[in-house]
Amino acid sequence: MRKFQLMVVFLLAINIVSCSLIKTAYNNAPEGMHWWLDGYFDFTESQNIKLRPALNALHDWHRQTQLPLYVEMLQKIQSDLSKDAIEPGTVCETMNNMQDVIQNIQLETSAMVIEIAPLLSDKQLSYFQKMLQKRTLKWKSEWLQDTQEEQIEARLKKTIDYAEKVYGNLNKLQKTMLKQKLLTSNYQAEISYAELLRRNEDALQIVTSLKRENLDKTEQQALVEQGFERLRNSPNSVYQNYANLLKQGSCEIIADLHATTDAKQKQHAKAWLENFITALKSLSLNKP
Repeated sequence: MRKFQLMVVFLLAINIVSCSLIKTAYNNAPEGMHWWLDGYFDFTESQNIKLRPALNALHDWHRQTQLPLYVEMLQKIQSDLSKDAIEPGTVCETMNNMQDVIQNIQLETSAMVIEIAPLLSDKQLSYFQKMLQKRTLKWKSEWLQDTQEEQIEARLKKTIDYAEKVYGNLNKLQKTMLKQKLLTSNYQAEISYAELLRRNEDALQIVTSLKRENLDKTEQQALVEQGFERLRNSPNSVYQNYANLLKQGSCEIIADLHATTDAKQKQHAKAWLENFITALKSLSLNKP
């Protein structure tokens, strides 16, 4: 049910509950991004001298060009969630728009990737590979349980958690409905796991090629952009067909759940989104 998470997690703010905290997190995003990236590469000070200004520039671009788009998107979602019913196609359209947002950010980071990757040492490449493997083990512990029953229960818990961020407490019938939907979904953790391994290998190969191969700027740009495109549209047709089916199923589940919500739950969703809209409007005007 990862697509449900995409629907309700916006700008990594799923656990942020107040406008002041949203602003604090966003205004400190370059430092947070550096901390996250450093966890994969363990940058040297000379590399940090180049990386930090690039992250600050990315943050400025994001504030000026992307935040207004997010406000519009959230307002559209807010309008949809105020209705008695939402069509699955509307949900899928929102998901596609969110994927566009993510891809915009990825493409904007291309220049930074091209600048930093050649500076990495072989030791850092090995460290990167090790951290990718660590991420894989974490994913397995969260999504690839030993039995189907355990997988269903783990996915149900996450799904309810995500849904209650938006709607507030779900009732017993809603939770039962979600479980029934998950029992009949197309989810296959093994296919997702294979794709994760492919993506890890792809990322390592791109960074290694940028460091070791004598590529011109055009070739470097194409290498990075094609890698980002493979994140959205996998070259593995088995996975891509599966992902498309899973997204459609997730859209239907979200629409079905929304149809069961009462006035109080819809109001909770409206207020939850309004919190983000207010904060993002302020941030887009560069008000800390």
